[in-house]
Amino acid sequence: MVEELANYLSECDIEVLDLDGLTLPVPKEGEHKILIAPGYNLVEMMEEICEEETLSEYVNKELEQVQRLGMKDVLGKIVASRLAYTDIALEPEELEGKSFEELYRSYSLLWEGSEMLNEEFGESDTEPFDWNTAWLQGKVEEDEQVILLTLPAEAGYEAPLWVPMGGYNECPLPEHQSVIFKHFQQMYQIKIVAVSEDTWILQAGKRPRTFDEALRLAKEHFIFCQYVMDGFPTLGHYADYLMKHDIWYFWWD
Repeated sequence: MVEELANYLSECDIEVLDLDGLTLPVPKEGEHKILIAPGYNLVEMMEEICEEETLSEYVNKELEQVQRLGMKDVLGKIVASRLAYTDIALEPEELEGKSFEELYRSYSLLWEGSEMLNEEFGESDTEPFDWNTAWLQGKVEEDEQVILLTLPAEAGYEAPLWVPMGGYNECPLPEHQSVIFKHFQQMYQIKIVAVSEDTWILQAGKRPRTFDEALRLAKEHFIFCQYVMDGFPTLGHYADYLMKHDIWYFWWD
C-alpha cells in the first residue's frame, strides 16, 4: 500500500520511513513536513483521481477552483450540505451573501438547545492531542511504514489536494479543505503536520489574541469539523483551548 501511494506522489518531495524508530519531524520555517499514514481509502481516492489525469494535473485544476472561492463561500457550502437532509434544509443559494454569524446560526440549528453551543468563557483543562508514533501505528493499516511529504511554506494549503481525503459523510471535499487551510495559513500561520484517511493535524504558528477572536475561530472549526467539540463541554471552553494550545485536531467519523 505504501508503494502504491508513493507512486502516486512520485512528483512530490517524499520519503518513505519505517515506523520502527521513527522520530516525528519538527516543522521548519519555510516548509511543511507532513506525515501520511497510508490507508486503503487514500489509495482508492488516488486511483479514482488518476484514472484520467496525473495527480499534478488534478491539483492544478482544483487550485483554480480554490483561488475562486473564499472561506465564507466554502463554509456556506458545508452548512448547506449538513442541513440538506434535515427538516431545516436550505439550498446553497439561500446562504449566499450571508454573514459568517448568519451561517453559524443556521448551522447551529442542528444542535438547537444543546449546552455545547454556550459561548460564554469557560476555563479549559483539555490537553492538546498527542500525535505520537503510537497514533501513527494505530492508523497504518498494512505496512509498518509512513510517507513524509514536504511542501513549501506557501503551498501548505495545497496538502488536501496532493493527499485527497474527504467528500464522504460529513468530511468536506478536498478543495473545500484547501480553501479553509489557506484561510488558517493566512490568519494563524498553521503548519500541516499529519494526515490519515480520516484525520488532519495542524500546528498553529500563532494563537487568537482575544476571547472574541478565539470564539470566532472555534465556530469556524466547528463548522469545518463538528468532532472538534469531543471532549469540550461548550464552545466557550474550546475557544479557551485555542488560546492556550497550538495543536488543532480534525477527525471525521
